[in-house]
Amino acid sequence: MALPNDWIERHLHDACGHTGNTYYMRLISRTDSKIWNPNSKEMKAVGSITWANSVTLLVEEGTTGVFPVVMSKDVPADTYDIIVYKQLGGAPANTDDIEKQWEVKVGDIFGF
Repeated sequence: MALPNDWIERHLHDACGHTGNTYYMRLISRTDSKIWNPNSKEMKAVGSITWANSVTLLVEEGTTGVFPVVMSKDVPADTYDIIVYKQLGGAPANTDDIEKQWEVKVGDIFGF
C-alpha cells in the first residue's frame, strides 16, 4: 500500500533551542538491515550504500530548534529503526553522535 504523501513522523527538539546544530536521520529495515537511500528512493544492502547516500537532513522550522522528521511516501511497508544523528563535522559521518532512535511501522505490514 503506497501512501499518498510524505508525512511528519515526529519532531526532534534541540534541548538548547536554536543552536545552528545540524541533524540528519537514517532509516534501517528491521527485517533485513537494508538502508533507505533517499536519493534513489530504494532500500540498499549495507555494502552497496555509502554513509552520505543514506542520510536525510532534518530541516529546522525557522529558528525554533524544532526539526520535523519527515518520512518519504516512497518508503516500502516494513518495520524500521529511525536513527537521528547530530552532525559533528562538515559532513555526515559514521562517527557522529546518535541523538535519538526509535522504531516505526510503515504501511500495510500485516497484509490486511
